[in-house]
Amino acid sequence: MDWSEVTRRVVAEAAAPHPEDVVLQLGADWLLTAALAPRVARIVVRAPGPPPPLPANATHEPGAVEPAPLPPGTSVVVLHDALRRLKPEAQRALLRHLGTSLPRRGLLVIGDVLWSFERELVDEPDQFGEANVHAPTTAALERMLREAGFLPDVHRFGVGRAVCIALRS
Repeated sequence: MDWSEVTRRVVAEAAAPHPEDVVLQLGADWLLTAALAPRVARIVVRAPGPPPPLPANATHEPGAVEPAPLPPGTSVVVLHDALRRLKPEAQRALLRHLGTSLPRRGLLVIGDVLWSFERELVDEPDQFGEANVHAPTTAALERMLREAGFLPDVHRFGVGRAVCIALRS
């Protein structure tokens, strides 16, 4: 089973997009873009590098996954397999930024390698993909989100994958 695909599907469903939503997707998961685009008014993907052909209501903003102004009207932000690629201080900065930029009751959905316990206790952590050295534990992510003004709800898929749905309070 491809756990990345499982979390991608859960992220798309957990975002619970409405036809009038503007979604900001941080990171280049073009399959997630394709899954969300038919369900929303507009999706903006902020990711490095050139995109493949995009749906008509999707736009690409070249750039890194980092704090930057949100597109006007953004009500949902999604990340899939992007948070773990940031160092811990950059993760905190991004979540704090989203906590002050998203409107009240805005939604942040994160699907990634998120450890159920410390990485050192995980058997063969590399089975969860590359670049997971900076993947936080679910407890650390919940703490960072609360500090940033979110109400987090984590759904674990074993020891190394999870989806977090966080409502801006």
